[in-house]
Amino acid sequence: MKPVMLLVAITTVAVILSTARENPGGWQSIKNLNDERIKMVAEYAVYVHSYQNNFKLPLRLVSIRSGEVQFVDGVNYRLMVTVVPFGSPNSEGIVYRTKVHVSLDRRDARLKYFTPIYDGLNQYRSIYVKQFSSLY
Repeated sequence: MKPVMLLVAITTVAVILSTARENPGGWQSIKNLNDERIKMVAEYAVYVHSYQNNFKLPLRLVSIRSGEVQFVDGVNYRLMVTVVPFGSPNSEGIVYRTKVHVSLDRRDARLKYFTPIYDGLNQYRSIYVKQFSSLY
């Protein structure tokens, strides 16, 4: 019985090591963008970005277009999200790339960046600011 257990243990370790060697600390595509954890990370990024800008133009998450995850000293999430100004009837939105780091114990999260993807977005932003500045 012992040789069989030893063989199973060695095989398991070999599989784990070969998998880790293929892409150690690398980015992996997120398969289920509708997962509640992924939605929470995206909502967190949008909220913190709005907070950092003193809610001058608060944003609302419309959708998560794509995402990747990286397991390091915690979990890094790179997401591409579509947002609109809060209260906007416009559902087209602006696309942002964001990165959030969540600690291993899940008690701490940090927004690393939240940047627009397209160069022409400054035009859209100025239109939105003019359109919605009267609300505040």
